[in-house]
Amino acid sequence: MALLCLALLATAQPAYAAGDPTVPAPGDLGSVMSEEDQVRQEMANASQEITDLNLRIAGLERSIAATDVRISQERGEARVLARLIYSQPDSALGYLAQSRSLADALTRAADLSSAGERATSTKKALVRDLAAFRTQSDQLQVQRARQEALKARLEAAFAKLVVQAVAIRAAEAPPPPPAPPVATRVDPANVGPMQDLIRQAFAPLGAGAQAWALRIARCESQYNPYAVNRSSGAAGLFQFLATTWAGTPQHASSPFDPTANSQAAAWLYQKYGAGQWSCR
Repeated sequence: MALLCLALLATAQPAYAAGDPTVPAPGDLGSVMSEEDQVRQEMANASQEITDLNLRIAGLERSIAATDVRISQERGEARVLARLIYSQPDSALGYLAQSRSLADALTRAADLSSAGERATSTKKALVRDLAAFRTQSDQLQVQRARQEALKARLEAAFAKLVVQAVAIRAAEAPPPPPAPPVATRVDPANVGPMQDLIRQAFAPLGAGAQAWALRIARCESQYNPYAVNRSSGAAGLFQFLATTWAGTPQHASSPFDPTANSQAAAWLYQKYGAGQWSCR
């Protein structure tokens, strides 16, 4: 199975296998999403192949250990027979002297010789098995290294496709409506409702996340849903950049919608963590 998979991969991976991972030229979002699905499936296949190879390598390592034990046992038995036949001829003669007849003595002598031959033959066979197991293990290790390298290339290609999809969404998204003229600071009477919207959006993430979100929104916008950063264009309660907003589930809504902005912040926090905001 592993060899067949590698053979197929060798003929079916020109887009990702050679050199740095590449992605198609910019196109429509549907094509990029389809490419993402294909690469995701190839990553899953590579991960499964690595898991299978790990199991086979573990099985071979167990076989190698068991064979080592059997070889040691056979060597011990061969040494006993050698002592009996060659090193301690008196013992062998004593064993033969116990024969009840000439035929019995001949049978016992043949048994001693046959046992020695069997011990030698068994040990040679075990040594051959051990060498074969180690060769197979080495081959599987090479296959696993190739699969891991392929998976790394696919992951890099997938990351590029995600960036491309976000860029396409940002390019296709309608420009946000202009913010209505408002005072630099939000009316204190509106702070409470904004805080309630933030608490509601972050409620599934727990009280700690709610407290963090209230602190970040105050730092970013002073709870002003129409706040805009003149230098970067970041907008709304949590100051989303246009490219980041385009990648959120709420991208169809205006970033100046405080409910959508709070929900998008909760989604981004849950998916990527607090590091998406520099404001503390």
